[in-house]
Amino acid sequence: MTKKPDNTMFHLQKLVSDLASVDRNHHRLESEVAENDVEHSYSVALLCWYLHEKLNLKLDLGKLMKYALIHDFVEVYAGDVNAYASKQERKQKVENEAIALERLTNELELFTGMTTLLKSYEEKGDEESKFVWTVDKMQALILADMDGWRPYKKLDISYDSFLKKHSWQLSICSSHCREIFSELFEYCKTTFYARPTN
Repeated sequence: MTKKPDNTMFHLQKLVSDLASVDRNHHRLESEVAENDVEHSYSVALLCWYLHEKLNLKLDLGKLMKYALIHDFVEVYAGDVNAYASKQERKQKVENEAIALERLTNELELFTGMTTLLKSYEEKGDEESKFVWTVDKMQALILADMDGWRPYKKLDISYDSFLKKHSWQLSICSSHCREIFSELFEYCKTTFYARPTN
């Protein structure tokens, strides 16, 4: 039997396939099918590219695209945890993702470019990683708004919880897209399903 020419190529394909099996709390529009991590990452990458061009940013577009593609890659082993999960669940998420990152680092020893960026993204040590983190949060709001806030309704998220969570995100987000995030948040306050009526 002929040996595989490069096992890492085959393993990466398996990991991407597995990542596509990680369902998020959001759904594809007009569908009962959950959005998966691959679809989400693709959307984040496109939004990053668009905003980089729209805002004429000096950030490294190549690095933005790489971060966007892999920002949730640890979830292939750690799974997805909702932003509104309990404090204990969020703490466990951090621990599980650290274990997943170590596993990926060992499995992808020939792809250090990827694993190094995964570590860098987790640390949010540069402007590109902070930008992608921010756009990740924006993508979730955009999709939820377009879908009538279905994931928020499913979790019975109150308006106060909605305000608290996204105000916190806004307070620590990338300065490169804070204004756009703020505009999006202000708009979403007017469409959120549980907003006050008076």
